[in-house]
Amino acid sequence: MTRKETPQISVIVPVYNSEKTLRRCVGSLLDQSYADFEIILIDDGSTDSSKEICDAFSAKDSRVKVLHKPNGGVSSARNAGLDFSSGTYVAFCDSDDCVEKDWLSSMAEYAGNRGLVVCGYRTDGSRQETRALETGTVRTFEDPAEILGKLLNSSLLNFIWNKLFVRAEIESRGLRFDETFKVFEDEYFVLGYLAGNCHVTYVPYIGYRYSVPDRFITKYEFSADSYLEVVKAIYFLLGYDSMTCSRKRGCKMPELPSVIYWYKTALASYVRTHSFEKSRERIGYLRKIARDFHSGALNHLSVRILPDLAVYIILKTR
Repeated sequence: MTRKETPQISVIVPVYNSEKTLRRCVGSLLDQSYADFEIILIDDGSTDSSKEICDAFSAKDSRVKVLHKPNGGVSSARNAGLDFSSGTYVAFCDSDDCVEKDWLSSMAEYAGNRGLVVCGYRTDGSRQETRALETGTVRTFEDPAEILGKLLNSSLLNFIWNKLFVRAEIESRGLRFDETFKVFEDEYFVLGYLAGNCHVTYVPYIGYRYSVPDRFITKYEFSADSYLEVVKAIYFLLGYDSMTCSRKRGCKMPELPSVIYWYKTALASYVRTHSFEKSRERIGYLRKIARDFHSGALNHLSVRILPDLAVYIILKTR
């Protein structure tokens, strides 16, 4: 692993047993219209032929760097990539996804020395969707409530791979992925990044193709406590020091029904294996989140008005 020069963009790709999709992924990256970048493939202890595929790409193209490490999970792999990266900017790509030809160039055109650049994406699989703002123009956001209301509600903030980060901002705050998270680690990282500089540029280019895993909802362990950390990061971005104290920085409360949905989904998984007494405090959090972020009189009404025990029973039967 050697670097001949410092690239403008480092693209970090965690790899684990991805032999079926890895060639498509890396091929789409090497086909970028943007030229000044490196690809960092982090082989996270793969047991299939992914290791050999990574090494083959590196042997053929000097832009591809490979790091082999023991298995530690996707957050561990991304952190290793951040430690090794040298670009002015950082982008991420998952090894089972692929990108369009102008993915990097569309974001690099609007990248500066601070903030975040975000593009749209398309989902592949049984449910194909395009995620983008309705506007067909470049837009800049600096108000936290507007960023969350526009981009989080459009599912554009939840992931890291449709974004271009300033590496100096990541390093100045020692920002890394929380390796205790099994899911929601992307959103938590993005919110932590925005807490240091709430400046987002949205570009209307559908640059990323996300392969949605089969049985997405049942495949992952949706931790209520992990998502609660995400919610706390949202409150902090909006001017609260915590979920329970008064606001210190002026900022209106946006409607965020998706936040209610995901905490309710994670909490439903929790209550199925825990008693009412152990669940009661978390139900209280759900009620506060629903009251703060609901999008209308009927939105998540049962959570807002029913007694804790009734909410517990509803969640347990989801």
